Amino acid sequence: MTRNEVEALMPFLANDTLADAERAEVEAAVAADPDLQRELAALRVIRETMQAEEEFSPGEMGLARLMRSVDAETNIAANQPRAPRTWVWQIAASVLLAVVVGQAAFQLGGSDPGGFELAGGDAPAFTIAFNADVAETDLRNLLLDANVEIVSGPSALGLYGLAVLEGTSSEEARALLEASPLVQSLEVADEP
Repeated sequence: MTRNEVEALMPFLANDTLADAERAEVEAAVAADPDLQRELAALRVIRETMQAEEEFSPGEMGLARLMRSVDAETNIAANQPRAPRTWVWQIAASVLLAVVVGQAAFQLGGSDPGGFELAGGDAPAFTIAFNADVAETDLRNLLLDANVEIVSGPSALGLYGLAVLEGTSSEEARALLEASPLVQSLEVADEP
């Protein structure tokens, strides 16, 4: 056995819990080393001191005293008057109910379900596909030069909808877009 293994088993020797084979090896190592003898003596003193200490428990009297304290606190809590229900909470609940009912009525009956328009507002004048390797700055410059803006897209096929801005005709924008090497395909959108 190594010295580390012997030192690890010393507390078990002091507590008299080692198996016979291990006990013989550890006792032989302790007998040959004065440092291990002093350590074993210290461990045995610690064991005896711990064994000599009395265990103090509250016993039956302590348990009875604890139960009386718990019962007293329960009775105090049960006899406390409840906070009166204030009329402010009732008014707040009524106002909240009125707001919810009013909002529901407005949403259900106050709008025409067919009267909506797209957020972009303008219908696309062109459907366009750009080359795959187009840089964002080149694309932005082309859109600014043609005086158009993207109003929809990209679709699943990579198509964008373009609307012509004020001050430019559709023909001018179309000619500029068709002449650009950035454009893969351009179609005039159907009129609504």
